[in-house]
Amino acid sequence: MNESKEHLKKKVAVLDAVNRVFREALLCETEEEVAKQCLAVAEELTGSRFGYIGELNAAGLFDTIALSDPGWGACRMSETNKVTLIYNMEIRGIWGRVLQDGKSLIVNEPASHPDSTGVPEGHPPLTAFLGVPLKQVDKTTGMIALANREGGYTDADREAIEALSVAFVEAIRSKRTELTVKQLAQEILELSTPVMQIWDGVVVAPLIGTLDIERTQQFMERLLNAIVETKSPVALIDITGVPTIDTQTGQHLIEAISAAKLLGTEVVLTGVSPVIAQTLVHLGIDLSDFITRSSLSAGVRVALDALNLRVVSK
Repeated sequence: MNESKEHLKKKVAVLDAVNRVFREALLCETEEEVAKQCLAVAEELTGSRFGYIGELNAAGLFDTIALSDPGWGACRMSETNKVTLIYNMEIRGIWGRVLQDGKSLIVNEPASHPDSTGVPEGHPPLTAFLGVPLKQVDKTTGMIALANREGGYTDADREAIEALSVAFVEAIRSKRTELTVKQLAQEILELSTPVMQIWDGVVVAPLIGTLDIERTQQFMERLLNAIVETKSPVALIDITGVPTIDTQTGQHLIEAISAAKLLGTEVVLTGVSPVIAQTLVHLGIDLSDFITRSSLSAGVRVALDALNLRVVSK
């Protein structure tokens, strides 16, 4: 009866740990933070003193992505308590056996194990070891290693970490996917808000498609940076390709123009279609203080006039 209760208690603890991994992964901004949280959960679940999580890289070497503090001064960055991650490690020793065999391994007397290579100078003695492989589609891609549980590790500890390892892999994979999507979205956003210098002293920012708040803010930042970098006294904002505009977007657009004017740059808003003009008037957005033109070519003429330049036939 007591064994049954203990087994149920352990099962509940593992389920709680799995839920904690996914819950805390949502709050993490990087995959390293996710791995660190996963490691903390594993150490707490098994009562381990320290451990690490790592993956095999393209060269077949081992990169740590999370490493707890084993109390070894050499693994810390100078003048901080942050632990330094280790990369391109040769697969060897007891922990290497886990990666080579793709199987979990418990060693409660590490010093007497045939694969033992000892520990680095200054590292705390290794009294117990548990290694569990991380797998994707039956392929070993990394491992989680835990050490120095008081009294050594049991099959119950191994089973618990094997169950957690599935959650670890999924949490890290999900975070990587999320970061990749964010990066692609940022790249697309930058491509959709280009700012180009078409003449010494003149930059053009063509806008195409619907302007939401995020895209407008991105545009504003890129426009102001381009003005500063090129020292342009004239900027053209072309909205020929903008089908609709709302109050917030219109206000952000006015803010961008006003900010550019504060930098000493004259802004010409071009491509103002009758529909957009009517919408702006209806929204109560006053453009009377700004130079507007119906086409980009007309805006270019204004820019050249402002620079005391003109185009003549060859």
